Amino acid sequence: MSETPWCRRLLATSAAMVLIVAACGSNNTGGSASSGTSAESPSAGAESPSAGAESPAGGESPSAGAGAFPPPAGNAELTLWNAFTGPDGNYFNQIVDEFNSANPNIKVNVETQPGAEYTQRLEAAASANKLPDILQLGYDQIPLLAEEGIINPLDDFASTGGYGAEKFPEAVWNASRWKDAQMGVPFDVHPMIMFYNKKLFTDAGLDPESPPTDTASFEAAIKAVQDKTDADGLQMVASGPGANFLVGLLWATLFYQGGGQWTNADFSEATFNSDAGVQASTYLQHLVNDLGVKKVESDAELNAFLQGKNAIMFNGPWQLTAAQDALKDDLGVALVPEFFGKGDWAGSHILSISPTAQDGGDKQAAAYYFMDWFINHSLDWAGAGQVPALNDVRAQLEGQTEGVLPYIAQIAPLADSVQFLPTIPGGGDLLFVANGAGEAGTLAVNGSDPKETLDKAVQVNTEALQQNKERYGY
Repeated sequence: MSETPWCRRLLATSAAMVLIVAACGSNNTGGSASSGTSAESPSAGAESPSAGAESPAGGESPSAGAGAFPPPAGNAELTLWNAFTGPDGNYFNQIVDEFNSANPNIKVNVETQPGAEYTQRLEAAASANKLPDILQLGYDQIPLLAEEGIINPLDDFASTGGYGAEKFPEAVWNASRWKDAQMGVPFDVHPMIMFYNKKLFTDAGLDPESPPTDTASFEAAIKAVQDKTDADGLQMVASGPGANFLVGLLWATLFYQGGGQWTNADFSEATFNSDAGVQASTYLQHLVNDLGVKKVESDAELNAFLQGKNAIMFNGPWQLTAAQDALKDDLGVALVPEFFGKGDWAGSHILSISPTAQDGGDKQAAAYYFMDWFINHSLDWAGAGQVPALNDVRAQLEGQTEGVLPYIAQIAPLADSVQFLPTIPGGGDLLFVANGAGEAGTLAVNGSDPKETLDKAVQVNTEALQQNKERYGY
């Protein structure tokens, strides 16, 4: 996610996080078989909102499978690895602590791993026969880890628990499958959304309850804020360690809205230099060149937004708590405007299991019991800024009033329409690493020709796709 690790976000300040990984500065040609860790979700949470001293949302969630899995007959101890290195790790740990308290014969030990080293550490643990029992993963990690035997199929878990395509948004469920096997069960979705400052909208003569919904209203809002306030209407990330990630999220959304496809049908050729790709890069360039949007380093746009100096920001829901703490009632949240149509980037977190836990005895029973319990308590996890993946739990967001849950309820419908990168080994490389579409978008923001940069990126990624197809046989 030779192996080239994904760019990950690590805490830089209490207000901002920086996407960083050692390999970002290496000579990655895009030809690696896969990347070391997931990039679909930022640091798997490192830039997520602060949990602070708050407790999870609480409340019992309706269950797809609760009751289908009896607890183990005896005592069982499990190790669970995750990459929630940011404040959302507090939420995760609190939920696991709640489970442990309610189930004294089961002990789940959480071990948090650095996102940039996650896959490499799993590979080392596999070599030493010391794999964790349960793994939190990003959906884009599944194909590689399945091929390496680090995670096992969960078809029996899904069948017994009643988990299937009808219980989740179709794209979310399918992203957890590999070669017709269920390799994990999703517990959240995190789409890109639009944050805006209601006070700055009011100062600019805009209706704070009517955020932009299309290109015309979006550009009009930028101009109004620029003309009538001392703040920026929008800031465009153009440099810094998180540039390719942050620009990539917006680029991918524009690409999806234009009907873009990452590859051809058999995953042998990258195709994101299509008209939809060129349109996405050109629009980002247009915002800078024609609307005078300020170019900034990664996370400067976040800091400015939190300080009331930037009216609009595109980011993930993991920033909701920080934004709510900073802006309070002035925080506005909306879906991304339909610049070219409908479409939105998203990632998803998934629970998977390693061979060590499928022993047919108490350990397996405990692992299945815990996973079922956690997925059905994902309303608690929503407090960390994530949309529950399970349809029944997502429905419980209606009427929620605490913390960021009202905002999560507002964006929850996106779960049914978001799109994902191809779930193949190295699929995330198409967007996030060197020679990916995110880098091409960043180069376009800085003046490079959109078509030329995309053509170069596609050439590199096509070579990687063909190598991966031969190696993994898909």
